[in-house]
Amino acid sequence: MPARPLYVIEHWAVAEPDAGRRHLIAHGHDVRVVEPWRGETLPVLTGDEAGVMIMGGPQMVTDLAVYPYLSAECALIEQAMAKSVPLVGVCLGSQLIAHVLGASVDFNPEGRMAMGFYPLDVTSAGRDIFDGPLMALSGNQQGWTVPPGATMLSHGNPALTPNQAFRTGDTTIGFQFHPEVTRTILDQWQTEFAGLIGRSGTQSKSEQDAGFARHDAVLKAWYFDFLDRWFQTHLAT
Repeated sequence: MPARPLYVIEHWAVAEPDAGRRHLIAHGHDVRVVEPWRGETLPVLTGDEAGVMIMGGPQMVTDLAVYPYLSAECALIEQAMAKSVPLVGVCLGSQLIAHVLGASVDFNPEGRMAMGFYPLDVTSAGRDIFDGPLMALSGNQQGWTVPPGATMLSHGNPALTPNQAFRTGDTTIGFQFHPEVTRTILDQWQTEFAGLIGRSGTQSKSEQDAGFARHDAVLKAWYFDFLDRWFQTHLAT
């Protein structure tokens, strides 16, 4: 029996496949990358998919009118939730899911942004997703309020992006942080978004480098285990 498709929606020219995508491919998933920002057509879901992952990018949810494909992604999110297709949103992806659920998505009111490693404070409801507190890589200017009816799983720095993970129902989850980033992708961040380093809330390049060296192995171990648990029931047998 062939593996069910697992769609990964990308929003920018990422330097290499991220660590999560490579892990899923190595573990037998039929990963199909779709890039609507390049004009590629989003799939129509049947309900038989292994899952959908909506990744991060430089676009803003407050600019839906500027990027019509983001509105199309919102329709894809609605399809996934209606058909109980496992859905994961990372950074921009989580913001799009939160928007669909009726949450507010906007810039930090003090103009701060996150770029670097910051602690995640796991809620009691989040203990079935997170083993415990993590230092997680973040890179975002916008964040979301708690979506109506969603369960909060972790919080972050209250001065930057206080809400970091939520779950709604059994098949939809959003992470504001970036567990998927490789060292090469972090290098790309530090080059392409160099002008953002130094803004209030961001860490210096050396702090980011030290954080990656110290915390990435633990973050990846958690992320790979999460992906295995979240999608395992949808692997072909």
